[in-house]
Amino acid sequence: MGASSDNFAEPISFKKGKVIFAEGEKSSYLYIVVKGEVMIVKDENNRIMPITVVGEKDFIGELSMFSDEKRSASAIASEDTELMMIKKNDIRQVLKECPDWVTNIMNTISDRLRSTVDLLREHRITDDMTANMRSLSTEETNQFLNSLNEYRARRGIK
Repeated sequence: MGASSDNFAEPISFKKGKVIFAEGEKSSYLYIVVKGEVMIVKDENNRIMPITVVGEKDFIGELSMFSDEKRSASAIASEDTELMMIKKNDIRQVLKECPDWVTNIMNTISDRLRSTVDLLREHRITDDMTANMRSLSTEETNQFLNSLNEYRARRGIK
């Protein structure tokens, strides 16, 4: 049986500032943005470093879908947002129904994307990419950082 949107639950709401997942956390879901906006961030020395912002119809959490690596960044709702959560196991089940070469292509694309993201960060090219993003106010930065710290504490993430 193929997957369709009818197989998934209703969208889940996240208020502005709510953490969706944190860097270092085990990955269990891929998220599709139904409505709103999500900021992908790194927390470096207790400072929020924006990487990118994704909006409607975009998705997050894809880098760890095809491996068992932990989240490489954190995701925070940068405005009131609705997301569809798709279990990693559901994606893997759909891929089992595909020929092996499809799964191999997906794994290769995921590995290449992760390498590209790492390379961009290493050479600080992401700084240029985020230059056009709306900057966070001091209030937003503090809200996001507090939310991230509380989330990590609840989940036992260092």
